[in-house]
Amino acid sequence: MCVKQDDPKLVLQIQRWGCYFLSLHYYIANFKKLQFSINDINVNYHKFVDLGYMKCNCFILNPCKILKYYGINSDVRWEHHSYKCKLNEFEISEVKIKGIEGYHFIATNNSLVCYDSLCLDRKGKEYQVTSKRVFNKI
Repeated sequence: MCVKQDDPKLVLQIQRWGCYFLSLHYYIANFKKLQFSINDINVNYHKFVDLGYMKCNCFILNPCKILKYYGINSDVRWEHHSYKCKLNEFEISEVKIKGIEGYHFIATNNSLVCYDSLCLDRKGKEYQVTSKRVFNKI
């Protein structure tokens, strides 16, 4: 997925706090062989806020319902940063960026970056994985 969080065409709340939301879209696109445009993501933001799956500040209330909307049945749990995914699992890692308040989420595969909406590696930003949201496809 090539959508970056700082794209000015994205809803402002996604630009500020949409990293988890965009990481979910990465997995949806990957599993369902879809391509999301900026417009698609903006429409989904409003849809999932209206459905109660997330708050207007992009705080995800129910990531499994967002995935289920696209036919991906899953459950999710929190795991330690060193956890390695098993068969039928995928992960979104919570990271702490050096010198920045708050946290950021990136789609990873056993700590290898699959999608990062802020491109931290390319920008040379230091960060550390603090925990993982591990999804089990059911």
